[in-house]
Amino acid sequence: MLEIQTEYREGILFVRLLGKLVEDTVFSLQKEVEQWKQEGFSNIVFNLNDLEEIDLSGIQTFFELYQMIHDKSGHSLICGMNHHVNESLKKYRILNYIYEISDELNAIKVMKWNN
Repeated sequence: MLEIQTEYREGILFVRLLGKLVEDTVFSLQKEVEQWKQEGFSNIVFNLNDLEEIDLSGIQTFFELYQMIHDKSGHSLICGMNHHVNESLKKYRILNYIYEISDELNAIKVMKWNN
């Protein structure tokens, strides 16, 4: 099961994930971001504080969303990773593309600094 909480603030779409981002649940994340796409956001922050599990499908979804944002000259960040999720992200090298930041408040500072 995956629960998704979103918030749009200061030009950034914050996506908070709770549960498991696996093959059976990635469609929910894709659908949620697609709904927000009409708002014209160009920056995204994935908060993984409460993400329990991620598999290769979840990693691929992150990369696809990263590419969508990158194509719009935007930035993607990840914050709040636990040990298990962090190991999976490192294994599949997604952190070579989506940068890790400590929390959402620092993400806002980084996004302002980059724009």
